[in-house]
Order: sequence, then C-alpha cells, then structure tokens
Amino acid sequence: MSDKGDLERRAAKGDAEAMANLGLLAHEAGDEDAARAWWEQAATLDDPDAMYRLGVLARQAGDMDVARAWWEQAATLDDPDAMFKLGALAKEAGDMDAARAWYEKAAKLDNPDAMFHLGVLARQAGDLDAARAWCEQAATLDQPDAMINLGVLADEEGDLDAARTWCEQAAKLGHPDAMFRLGLLAYEEGDEDAARTWYEQAAKLDNPDAMFFLGLLAEEAGDMAVARVWYEQAAALGNTDAIEALLRELG
Repeated sequence: MSDKGDLERRAAKGDAEAMANLGLLAHEAGDEDAARAWWEQAATLDDPDAMYRLGVLARQAGDMDVARAWWEQAATLDDPDAMFKLGALAKEAGDMDAARAWYEKAAKLDNPDAMFHLGVLARQAGDLDAARAWCEQAATLDQPDAMINLGVLADEEGDLDAARTWCEQAAKLGHPDAMFRLGLLAYEEGDEDAARTWYEQAAKLDNPDAMFFLGLLAEEAGDMAVARVWYEQAAALGNTDAIEALLRELG
C-alpha cells in the first residue's frame, strides 16, 4: 500500500482503489466514520472491496439488510469474500442450498474459507471424501480450520502421524485449537510435559479447553490451588467441564 499522501493524491484524481485503501487506513486508526466515507466514495466507482467492507460495517451495526445489499453488489463484481459472506447469511437462515451455491462461487475464486465450509457441509452430509478434498484445497491456501479438520479426519482413521502433522501446520498459523489438540495427542502418548506446553500455548490464546486440561493436570499432581485457578479461567470462558469441576469442589 502506498503512503497516505500518495493515496490522497490518487483519490483526488478519482482512483477508487486509493479511496478504498484510505478507508482501510482510517479503519486501522479507529476512525470508522472516515473509513465509511472513503469506502462509500470508492463504492460509487464500483470498487468491490469497498462494497464488501461497507457490508461488514453494516453487519457489525446489526443492519443485516444493508449488509446483504452491499455484499450482493460486490458479488456481482466477482468479490469472493462477499460471496462467502452471502453464503454464511444463507447458512444462518437455514438455506443450505443457497449457502452451498454461494460457497461454490467463492471457492471457484480461491476463497479458502468457502472451501473449508464446503468441506463442513460435505462432512455433515456424510461425504468424507468430498469433505477431505475441500479441506485439502483450503489447506493449500493456509486455512487453519481446514487443517484441523484434516487432522480430525486422520485421527478418526487412526493415522496419528497425519493428525499431528496437520495440527502442527495449523498451530504454526497461531490457531489455539490446533495447539490444544496437539496437547491431547501428546498426553495420549504419555508425554505430559509436551501436553502441558501445548495447553499453555493454547491457554495464552484464550482456549478454554486447554485451561480446563491444565487444571486437570494440576489436580492430578495434587495441586488444587493451581487447578482451581485454571478451572476458574476456563469457566469464565464458558467451559462446562470446568464449571462442573468447581461445583464438585464446593460440594
């Protein structure tokens, strides 16, 4: 991205991309009004990214009709992110056929989130081969949830090496659930130190399951004070097992 001064000069000459980028800079600076103003200018010049981002602002404000309208405009200009969002809206409304159609359009334009969600739909339909194929495509585009799903599939098939490999790839992308799952694999193999290390990494990223399991490790070691701290942190994030552990201690 060019510097702000250059973007402003280009925007003054009617450059829609420069306007959209100025909107991004304003958004990053926390100035939503300025961001919206720049994106609206860019949208009048048919910039699909600006339309997409205006849709995101509308959704954040709770105006789903406006969000959908912006994303539909962006989708007509082949914006894959907008197509994905329209698929998500359809899924939320329970229209799986429309969701799949939008996801497929976005996937054709290399949207990894759409590929991942097509994999989820395929798995829900019992088509594991299609689920794996979609997740593999998404994984090549660094979609961490797809990597985790591939790890889960491998684990279910008894291929722990493949499960670990996929989770390690997702963990390198900073995904806390992957770190937690690596902790589970390590614990199953009897490596409690490695399990604790992975749980601690996941807990730093607010993974409540990892916090609960750190509590279990502490309880197994007889350190109820530390266990209680972890259970309380996990419970605060809605982990029901941690809540039950705290109630058990009180009872």
